[in-house]
Amino acid sequence: MVYIVTALPCEASPIVRKYGLKRDSCRYFPLYRGDGMCLIVSGVGKMSAAIATAYLLAYDTGLGQTGGEKGLAIINIGVCGAFHQRYPIGTPLLVNKVIDHETGKQYFPDILIEHPFEEGSLETYNHVVRQEDVLSGRVEPQADLADMEASGFFQAASRFLSPHQIYIIKVIGDYLDVVDFDRQRVAHCISGIMGLLDGFIKGVEGLCRVEGDVLTPDERQQLEKVKESLRLTVTQSHQLMDAARRYKLRTGRQLPDLTEFTQTQIKVKAEGKKAFERIRRLLLYE
Repeated sequence: MVYIVTALPCEASPIVRKYGLKRDSCRYFPLYRGDGMCLIVSGVGKMSAAIATAYLLAYDTGLGQTGGEKGLAIINIGVCGAFHQRYPIGTPLLVNKVIDHETGKQYFPDILIEHPFEEGSLETYNHVVRQEDVLSGRVEPQADLADMEASGFFQAASRFLSPHQIYIIKVIGDYLDVVDFDRQRVAHCISGIMGLLDGFIKGVEGLCRVEGDVLTPDERQQLEKVKESLRLTVTQSHQLMDAARRYKLRTGRQLPDLTEFTQTQIKVKAEGKKAFERIRRLLLYE
């Protein structure tokens, strides 16, 4: 299942048309559904993006109740500004690093699949960034691109999913020099990448199917016991499942025996953290 978050209806409309998505009766957000896909329109700003993303993953998918290790992915798609003219208008970039301008925090999607896009970094702001802000020194760019949603989207999504299940695709809409907002121009930017986007989504769906099947029931049961025994946090639990899947995809072998860790009695958090790091090293290097 692929979930998509856009900030604006005009960013969503080419995707809705392409996949024949139908409007849902959701009272909180514009929400569209189709075969294996669900799209939500969050509104502008990282807070709006975070709320819509959390709503989608916690309530629509049921991850808030199930813990959600089933195969799915989420993609933030939209237009952005570019700090330099290296990229022509309409160029799509797959974001490999997100910086929150206000907090300085950095987020890193883990891109495991082959794709046709250039990769770039993105800085998320609470306000619209203009060219004069950069020229005057009021804004000192730390990335290739600027937007107002990605850090909120990623921070919310990462509470439910592993980094390799979270993607951000941004299309260059301007060089921070647009004064009047043009919905048709924005929709045209998204329409122009639909061929590439469709291929990418198919690749993501393929990865979801593989990940949904890669762990056997016995392995899942053992991993659940490890989580319980080591008293892992939600984030650590996602990291454990992620490492286990990677191990199997990389080696083609069954998971190593983790019985030792299911019988460990954790009294303080530091002990659990040390045991967790041992498992991560085991799954990474064996």
